[in-house]
Amino acid sequence: MKFISCNKSIVIENKRDFISKISPEESVSVETINAFGKHFKDLSELDDLMSMENPPHHHPLTGPIYIEGAKPGDYVKIHIEKIELKEMAQMLSKTAGILPLEKTDGFDFSYRYPVIANVVDNHGSLRYFKNQIYLNATPSLGIIATMPKDGKIKTGHIGITGGNFDNPFICEGTDIYLPVEVEGAGLYLGDVHAKQAYGELSGIALEASAVVQIKVSVLQAWIPFETEPIFIMGKEPLTKQDSLAIIGIGKNFKNGDEAVRDAFLKTIEVVKRLKPTMSEMMIRSLLSLIGNSMAGQAYSNTSESTSQILLTEEALRSIHATETESILPEIEMCLFKNIKPVSQEKILITVGAVKGRLQKVLHEYLESLGIKVPKINPRLLVYDIETDNYILRISLLKWKDITINYNKFDLVIYGADKWLENSNKAFVALKHFEQKDCRMSILVPKELKEYPLSYFLQRKIATTYPNVLKQHYQISDSNVVEMEGSVEASIKLGWADSIFDVVETGETAKVNGLVEHTKVVNFGAVLATSRIDKLPMFVNLQLVEPINNRICIAFDGIDGSGKSTLAKILTQTGLFKQSQVVLVEPFSGKVGKDSFSLWKNKKYLLWAENVGKQHWSARDVVNTVYDRSILTALVDNLENDEDALKVIKAWQPLPDILFWCKIDAEIAYKRSMNRNQHDEFEDIDSLKAYEKLYEKAVSFLRSKTNIKIVELDASKSTDETVEEIKEILEGEQYD
Repeated sequence: MKFISCNKSIVIENKRDFISKISPEESVSVETINAFGKHFKDLSELDDLMSMENPPHHHPLTGPIYIEGAKPGDYVKIHIEKIELKEMAQMLSKTAGILPLEKTDGFDFSYRYPVIANVVDNHGSLRYFKNQIYLNATPSLGIIATMPKDGKIKTGHIGITGGNFDNPFICEGTDIYLPVEVEGAGLYLGDVHAKQAYGELSGIALEASAVVQIKVSVLQAWIPFETEPIFIMGKEPLTKQDSLAIIGIGKNFKNGDEAVRDAFLKTIEVVKRLKPTMSEMMIRSLLSLIGNSMAGQAYSNTSESTSQILLTEEALRSIHATETESILPEIEMCLFKNIKPVSQEKILITVGAVKGRLQKVLHEYLESLGIKVPKINPRLLVYDIETDNYILRISLLKWKDITINYNKFDLVIYGADKWLENSNKAFVALKHFEQKDCRMSILVPKELKEYPLSYFLQRKIATTYPNVLKQHYQISDSNVVEMEGSVEASIKLGWADSIFDVVETGETAKVNGLVEHTKVVNFGAVLATSRIDKLPMFVNLQLVEPINNRICIAFDGIDGSGKSTLAKILTQTGLFKQSQVVLVEPFSGKVGKDSFSLWKNKKYLLWAENVGKQHWSARDVVNTVYDRSILTALVDNLENDEDALKVIKAWQPLPDILFWCKIDAEIAYKRSMNRNQHDEFEDIDSLKAYEKLYEKAVSFLRSKTNIKIVELDASKSTDETVEEIKEILEGEQYD
């Protein structure tokens, strides 16, 4: 194992004379010298050291160390494998602590009596001279940093790339994540403490010389961090829980509140990565419930203050549900790219698959992962498949059981026909599987094949997909005969004149004397998740393809314009193929429903701002398709420019492309009249009023933003409009 001797650096700065070079995943031993700058073995030698006219510089460091492959913008993870103590001593500081000692003429060595402690047994027990106090050694690393791009960080101080943390959480078995600002990172470390509590109340801990064994990894964030947070992960000493701590820094020891604020803002950014659909305001509130603010280097006249916000395992599991025993490997994989899972920490991935004909899609997916499909009892409904890095726990269920328990599965596989009929808005489509020529069509008796479609739309149609049928055609509810299955029998029974059903080979229809009259929509099977926070982990495990160029599109228009149907089709019928996409309905979701009382009481600006700031949004992670967006928010806020501009600000970032589904109010009214249920927006007077408001909102948005607004003729058929949208999106080169 490589051994790196302490060179007693006294400043952390960007310089080229690296003392050593290490490779990622290489274990190395690093010598550190105690904070007094020189070895000693007893009180007499310590007295000699402290009485020197020019004593060694305090807090000497080992570094800089070049880390191969580390580039600006990366992070380095330093795993502390072991800290072997060599000697220990505590010295009451003259300048630090809650009650710093006053320097007087009589201020000598004996007045600031040092306490020396030695390890006295194999359990790491410490013996304190004077009063014979016994404690266990819990060694931690006081200073660790990478080179800053500009400026210098004196030893005993801290900056944005690290420095003097004096945090007992940086101990054996933990990982500290530091931003990289220069090539090679330039790692410094030192100032080992044999024992320290949070806050370091007397201004100094039990300083020690040691040999620190570390292993370094080079990482890239999934989404670059704006605040470059420094954080620690591992078994936290007080709670004994797997925890995550985010560090904050204040300008000096009197700025403890600034350190807490800094930690708070950085924690918001980290939690946003772990829960991308949660708004910043919600995270702020949440941190009062699960974030523990704890002091680090907080009471020194000669240094900055540090703080940390600690998220224990209990807190982490509240925002990141997992069946895996250890949560930290998953947290790391959700923050960083190209993480290689540790074999003994296998991730458990739960998969819900619709049983029956879709099992062949499950097998196709397994084979695409390089997994040989196991031979199992066809009646076995739950089984595990173990790989080198993860375990797939597969459950074969009915679609309804999956939708009810969707949040209990990491991945689900289903037919898009079921989703289109009864969509679960939480599902993010990850991958599309073509199923030959699977489609939903209108089938009629063969002797009536030449009759026009209008003939059948005005008569009884039997189907198990009433919602899809009504989304595509202006058909009266009274003409829809809902059945659970065997819809082909309805015609001979005299219940219906035609059927709307799934067609693949057409053999069942043929046997029952039916022929395909009109194809309505093609569909396939979908691999999806409701756990968008785990998407980076799925990519790291190579369960799904990475996504690069994301796009956000929105459909807006008056009721009856067909925007919802278009949004559903685009997310579930393969337009995005291998690229992840989610349907977002901000005004129909929980936030929209909770906010509706504001609109009802004519508090339109508050309504629009509340939905805009709080709605489910994860456009940094996946492609997003919005059913209603900024136009709907604007239409009731156009009386003055000031309010309208506030709405636009609340909805930023705006969609990349906004499809305005333009339709005459009279046509939209006729469509809505075919529905059994109506709302306050669907009477003809409201539709005509909102038709004009949407035109005004489009004009305002065009004058105030650079958003691309595409006008669609919503009176055309759904198929025609979908093809037009496909051509436009293909020109945008989405991934």
